[in-house]
Amino acid sequence: MLGHEIALPLWLALPVLVLALLGTRAYIVEPLVRRALLRRERDLKTRLNTTLTRPLPKVLQVPRRVLTERLFNDPVVQQSIETAAETDGHEAAEAEARDYIDELMPSFFALFYFHIGYRLARRWLRSMYDIQIVKQLPPNAYADIPEDASIVLVGNHRSNLDVAVLSYLAARTSMISFAAGEWASVWPVNRIMQMSGCYIIRRESQGKLYKIVLARYIHMMIGARMPQGIFLEGGLSRDGALQPIKLGLMRYILAGLGTEGTRDIVFIPVAFNYDRVPEDMTLLAHQDQGFVKKSRLYTIRSTAWHSLGMIARLLRVRRQRFGQAAVSFGPAFSTRAWLTEQGVSVEGLDDAERKSIVAPIAETIIGQIADMIPVLPVSLVATVIRNTDDGAITRRHLRSEVLHLIERLRMADVPLAIDEAHDPNASELGLQVLLSRGVVTEESGILQPNPGKASLLDYYARTISHYMIHEEQRAQLSSILTVQEPASK
Repeated sequence: MLGHEIALPLWLALPVLVLALLGTRAYIVEPLVRRALLRRERDLKTRLNTTLTRPLPKVLQVPRRVLTERLFNDPVVQQSIETAAETDGHEAAEAEARDYIDELMPSFFALFYFHIGYRLARRWLRSMYDIQIVKQLPPNAYADIPEDASIVLVGNHRSNLDVAVLSYLAARTSMISFAAGEWASVWPVNRIMQMSGCYIIRRESQGKLYKIVLARYIHMMIGARMPQGIFLEGGLSRDGALQPIKLGLMRYILAGLGTEGTRDIVFIPVAFNYDRVPEDMTLLAHQDQGFVKKSRLYTIRSTAWHSLGMIARLLRVRRQRFGQAAVSFGPAFSTRAWLTEQGVSVEGLDDAERKSIVAPIAETIIGQIADMIPVLPVSLVATVIRNTDDGAITRRHLRSEVLHLIERLRMADVPLAIDEAHDPNASELGLQVLLSRGVVTEESGILQPNPGKASLLDYYARTISHYMIHEEQRAQLSSILTVQEPASK
């Protein structure tokens, strides 16, 4: 019997082989890989807590499913679900709340953030830019912030790269949890962003249930002292200049002050500028309505297109560089110290009352950001060419005007992403970027702006236009830096 050969027909052998492979993967390979990754993840987090300036918050040790249930069962969220159930039904309201929570709740993976993500970001960003920190905090700035304080980095929003640049620069100091827009809701981008500690928000959603879930999520993370990163403009600048500020996330953040032992919220201003913003043409094309009316198909297509561009750079298929990217860090702003100085408190206030306190804080921070936006070569050249009477200028005259502008800005203590030794090269560096994109043309030694791309020239000139306004124009800048939102309903 044992010596007899057993033959299986092909139609039966193939399913048996497939089942064997699936069983091997499910019961042998996956458990071993998961166990190895969890062990490395645990060891890395332990090591990071001794090497990072700001140790990882303890909330990152809690499984995602536990945090999800904690947020879902939050009394305020449950009350909001009951209210929504009156019109939509209890089951539909619960399902809606769980969808929101799934979008918001990160699944932070330290191995991805500090190893894989960091290396990919470094290679990707360096393939495009020379990254420079123009103004930075003292070495002990983070260490001086009390352990019971929550840190929030607040920046101007120039590009979707802002998140990658700041995470890359801060990777040896702390992790940062950013809010990503609807563009990140597409699979697998959403999972990658969540592994990076980001949470995805629907910026245009007006539903009360969604706002309650978002507010309670941020309240939870501020109470857990999770470092946050937000943009006061609420969206990308579509014309290059600073945009009117919005208070939504700031109000939610301030609501977490004093919860679960969080004695202070410390805001750190961050200012970004680029010689070339990768999505500048898209931003200029949607200045009026933004991306509100765009379909999900548009989001998927544009996300896929930018992802392919990123992959091409990582594989070094595309080698064109964009110039410089510059970042400035401002002094820490202690909310508790400011409240004490003003003789006010936020504890026990409702959202409308809290807004009156958040507004002056936001205006102070955006003012600091405006004063430290780095000046780059493309900004200088675009400003000079745009301000030339007939638009025509020689290289020699351009160089002279750029040097004169640099001297003026340096005397005003404006942060320049150029040291004095390289001042004479600034005009050439900026000009090459504009010439390569056809924004400026050259014929017979005369430089002229391309009429078809005048909006691009204006875009980059506006990035530093607030440094050169006259007294009669300051009212316009003040209106931008002042909160102007409809009263809460």
